[in-house]
Amino acid sequence: MAKLKKESSCVICKSRDFWLVILVLVYGFYSGLFDDLFNFYSINEQGFSNAARIEIDYGTKRRAFEGDVLSDMSMLDALLAASRGGSFEVRYALLNDNTDIMKINDLSEDGLNGKSWHFYLNGGEIRADEIHKVKIKSGDKILVEFK
Repeated sequence: MAKLKKESSCVICKSRDFWLVILVLVYGFYSGLFDDLFNFYSINEQGFSNAARIEIDYGTKRRAFEGDVLSDMSMLDALLAASRGGSFEVRYALLNDNTDIMKINDLSEDGLNGKSWHFYLNGGEIRADEIHKVKIKSGDKILVEFK
């Protein structure tokens, strides 16, 4: 009887289908194929991601960041969060309830080159001096362009 049990447990280990399933699982976890399936922290109560995306176009290169949206988060807050995560500098001032973006990653509005920072939320342009007032939500796409 003991011999019969030993043989039946080895039959599973010798099965080609068993090893194929193991291979698919290992590959799936290693490659990130199952990331969305097991990513409990980025899904809110309604089943949607809490993330927003911000893309910064420097004119010669682009960088994109994605992160969770906190309550009452503004476009300026998202830009500052991206700067901390992406290791670039944002210099700004809030004067008379207006945002003045002085510099983002060594690009500044100096009046000589005629270029300035432009902000877009889901394709619609937002005045640069208003970005600290405009609140974002999950799924929003922010574009910051130096043109």
